[in-house]
Amino acid sequence: MGISKITLSSFRNHSQKELDFGDGLTVVWGENGTGKTSLLEAVYFLSFGKSFKTHKQETLVKEGYSSFFLKGVFSSTTKKGDQVNIYYKKQSTQKVLINGKKTSGRKSLIGKNPVVVLSPEEQEITKGGPSERRRFFDRVFSVCSGGYLIELQKYRKLLKQRNAALLRIKKGLGGPGDVVVWNEPLAKSGIKLWSIRTDFFEKFKNSLGFVVDSYGEDIDIEVSYPEKQKDPNVYLEELKKREQRDTVLCRTTFGPHLDDVSVLWFGKNLKFVGSQGEHKISLVFLKLAEMNFIKNYLGDFPTLLLDDLFAKLDLSRSKKLVSLLKSMKSENNKPIQTIVTTTDLLNIEKIGILSMHENTTTHQLTKQCST
Repeated sequence: MGISKITLSSFRNHSQKELDFGDGLTVVWGENGTGKTSLLEAVYFLSFGKSFKTHKQETLVKEGYSSFFLKGVFSSTTKKGDQVNIYYKKQSTQKVLINGKKTSGRKSLIGKNPVVVLSPEEQEITKGGPSERRRFFDRVFSVCSGGYLIELQKYRKLLKQRNAALLRIKKGLGGPGDVVVWNEPLAKSGIKLWSIRTDFFEKFKNSLGFVVDSYGEDIDIEVSYPEKQKDPNVYLEELKKREQRDTVLCRTTFGPHLDDVSVLWFGKNLKFVGSQGEHKISLVFLKLAEMNFIKNYLGDFPTLLLDDLFAKLDLSRSKKLVSLLKSMKSENNKPIQTIVTTTDLLNIEKIGILSMHENTTTHQLTKQCST
């Protein structure tokens, strides 16, 4: 699976842009400010219905415009390709069309044409708080399993309803019964979500271990997900025990929405002990594990988006990572579709990325072209 063509209208600093992508390596290069990262952001948006850089969609609209339009043509070796159109207008709802048919929105995109992005913004996965890691793993697991996404959305809806009941009680607009009615369904959904998450985490650990072993150097990176409660009655008692505190805080203080995942560097929590370099390389391995994990579930690798990655790593490590990427091929021995942005073509040639594929597509962006 991969993207073969993209069209952008009034998106970020692009008034109008159309690019073709090869099924192997595409290099997008140019000075800073020419819209290289915006192209990756658009590809990601067509896969997930949102940006990897911001939650405020109105900021994606080019200055002086009131809306943006994205179109992507996707192809696949295992299924019929898709054309995805996304329209966004300020102060309005986002419209998503797949092969000309209007869909229910973001949910219909997830898992259809997956991509994995590696950019500086993603460093919050290792450096940020628990919510950043939950968001990462929830996204990965949802791409691979519609069932996971459905249970996650169900749990979030029940959680929102219980929290709303807590707020009504605090305002004197309701009584304890308003919360009690949500405890049992929330407990059942929470237990089920924990069970599915635990299973996926075990498989993700295997994918990460495979990538680390394939790297061929003394590196020890793991993810730790503590064992979770499996008895809905115990879960229910915990909710009841915390009810008074939850009412004061107007939020539920127990459940999967508070999970944390530790990234371990040689057995120690990376968030607290990791250097800048250790955070960078750990993020790369998490992303390569994500690719391998998705391939194991969906049968093919996702498209890999590399946002000026090799400007952030030393030459020796960059070369080893390129070698590792070369070894990752699909079942029919096809290379991974990879889109790379860079300000320095000579640098990526030096580390060997241009030799990853027989055919390389190259696009140069200039500030004049991106307006």
